[in-house]
Amino acid sequence: MAVTLVRNADRMMTSASATKTGLEFAFADGCKGLVPFKDIPEIRDIKNLANIELPNPYELVLRTTKGESVEIPWDFVRRYCDPSYGSRVEAVATKGRQALGHRIRSLRESASLTQEALAAASGIGRVTLGRIESGEQSPRYGTLVALARSLGKPIQELFVNAETKRQRA
Repeated sequence: MAVTLVRNADRMMTSASATKTGLEFAFADGCKGLVPFKDIPEIRDIKNLANIELPNPYELVLRTTKGESVEIPWDFVRRYCDPSYGSRVEAVATKGRQALGHRIRSLRESASLTQEALAAASGIGRVTLGRIESGEQSPRYGTLVALARSLGKPIQELFVNAETKRQRA
C-alpha cells in the first residue's frame, strides 16, 4: 500500500524544468511527467520560453520571450503523469451534475412547474433544462441565478436542501 505523508500531495508540484520538447515536472507524491510545448499554445516551442516560476505548489507561471505570463494550474499538469486522473475527475463531475440536476428537478416538481414553464420563466430552452436536470449539461452561473429566481429560492438551495442544512447545524 502506498503511503502519502502529505495530504493533497497529488496536487502539489515540487519542480518544473524545460527540455527541448516540453516541461518536465514532479509532484510531492512522486508522480512525474512531461507537458509537450505543443499543448501550451502560448509557448509552442522552447524558443518562446524565457522563464519558469513555481510561485506556489499549485501553479506554474511561464514567461514568454514577448514578456507575457502564462499560468498553468496543477490539474492541467497532473493529467500528463497520471493517466487515471482525467477519468477520476470526470466521474466526480458527473456525480455533481447529476446531483444538481436532481435537486433542480425536485424543486421544479415541488413548485408544480413543468419543464416548459420553468424554462420559459428562466429564459432558457426546455431542452437545455432537460439536459441540466438529467446531469448531461453543466449550467452557467447566470442560468443558475435565473432558475433560482424562477423557483423563488436562494441560489444556495439549488445545491443544498434547506432542511438538510438545518439538520447539520
